[in-house]
Amino acid sequence: MASAGLMIGLTTTALADSAVSRKPVGEIAIPSNIQAQAQVVRAEREGLWEKTLVVSFPQKRRTLGTYDGLVEAKAVINHSAHPELWKKMSTIFRNQDGRGGRAYTNYIQAQTARQLHLKRREINAMATAADMDNLAVVTREYGPLTVTVLATAGARSNAQRTGVDIGTYIEGEKKTPPHGTINIMLLTNARLTDGAMARAIVTVTEGKTAALEDLKVPSTYTPEAQATGTGTDSVIVVSGTTGPRASSAGGHSRIGELIGKATYAAVVEALGKQNGFFLPGAKRFAEDKQAVAKPKYKDAIRIALLHLASLPGDIAGNRTAIEAGIREAVGRGADWVVTPELAETGYNFVKRVGTNWIAPFPDAWMHSLAAIARDNRVALFVGFAERDAKTGKLHNSVAVIDRSGAILGSYRKRLVHGRAESWSAPGTEHAPFVVDGVPVGVLICADAYKPEFAAGYRLQGASILLSPANWPPAGELGPRDTWEKRSQETGLPLVVNNRTGIEPELDFTQGQSAVSANGERLFSFNSPTTGVFIVDWNGKNGFMPVAQ
Repeated sequence: MASAGLMIGLTTTALADSAVSRKPVGEIAIPSNIQAQAQVVRAEREGLWEKTLVVSFPQKRRTLGTYDGLVEAKAVINHSAHPELWKKMSTIFRNQDGRGGRAYTNYIQAQTARQLHLKRREINAMATAADMDNLAVVTREYGPLTVTVLATAGARSNAQRTGVDIGTYIEGEKKTPPHGTINIMLLTNARLTDGAMARAIVTVTEGKTAALEDLKVPSTYTPEAQATGTGTDSVIVVSGTTGPRASSAGGHSRIGELIGKATYAAVVEALGKQNGFFLPGAKRFAEDKQAVAKPKYKDAIRIALLHLASLPGDIAGNRTAIEAGIREAVGRGADWVVTPELAETGYNFVKRVGTNWIAPFPDAWMHSLAAIARDNRVALFVGFAERDAKTGKLHNSVAVIDRSGAILGSYRKRLVHGRAESWSAPGTEHAPFVVDGVPVGVLICADAYKPEFAAGYRLQGASILLSPANWPPAGELGPRDTWEKRSQETGLPLVVNNRTGIEPELDFTQGQSAVSANGERLFSFNSPTTGVFIVDWNGKNGFMPVAQ
């Protein structure tokens, strides 16, 4: 799609002249008795995405929105744009009237009106930086009543507790309020009075806040306080034309019950998709019926090594494979689960998908893994591509998540080498991660070459070294006896989790995962296809392999 080619200081007219092409994508199913059509219209501007949820009606509807107020509308919209595009457009429009993001929303509202052959005042609008691909659509019905809620939600960066947190924005100031929004669009077949529409906003707010409470979303500004919403939440209520009349939408009414339940479910789903917030137990794996042998040693930790065949650039597929591996490991009684280096991306991923997609750490998927760790009481060591949230630098990293679901942080590969890793900035020395009371030193692949890296962990009190790797036995470039040497020099056991599979550039099928201690290779594992290898470890008694 063509770029809009916007420049600072362009007028609204100039923007309209340079409008990007906009493509509607498959319609969203809306119950027929609501009499509405919904679709997401996708576009690109300045090389960044725009996506607009457009819900249109065959005749005008009475609507009430927290942005445009009461509107006799032929359509309602929820516009989303890439966070960086919001920054650019806010700057452009701030030069015109000092209201940046609001003026950009007005521009999109007018553009949508032209495309629908409507007047701008016939559209009720709201906007967000949440990705419309994470839209949640929930319908609840009872007898003649139907309610559908369409919600987008982001609460990692702007969650607030009303009555506790302070406000810092005064309208008219040339200052952009913080980003992070829960937008809720309520459709119903019920013929709501104006008073019922106003009460529906209260009920929607109650359902949203209940969802935030059950998800345990903290205030961004007062982390010890429970969030009640974000500072920029919006609601649009659309009255129906075919259902019963409703003069109240409070919790005692059946329509209020449906509104509350649909809102709660939609907000929970949207926050899971956008931010990785999940209800306790939502990520718990079903109990595996197979008998799980107990560790031979008392207080042993069962370590599962996911020997994965990651595909370069197949981010979604690799994430699915990692979660499937964790599921299998949990079914076999694992306490810790370790992936290979760059398990999320594959090794030679940059030439295939680039790096622009890498989100600041920790992203929604990482929070999803944290929920898996929490609900299954398992610690995770996951190889991934990291973007530093403050500096924007990229790193070849391992995320460490404990059994409570706390993201302890990331270790960044220090010995970066070769063209395939040129995208990654080297990391620095890191203290051991304390998992289950055990200080764990993490090395990534070639980091094991440097005796001082492992020695540093010993001096900091580590009890064990874990090393995710992408290290095929490539002659002089292979690991040879590196792992045994590091275990002998430090007196620390070294557990290496290698990968398998074939990338066009490298064959990993002979790659070995290994356990070394006191200068000796105790166990080696390899497989031409994905597998899970398990060992039990006790700091006093050492290692015991589990039937694979």
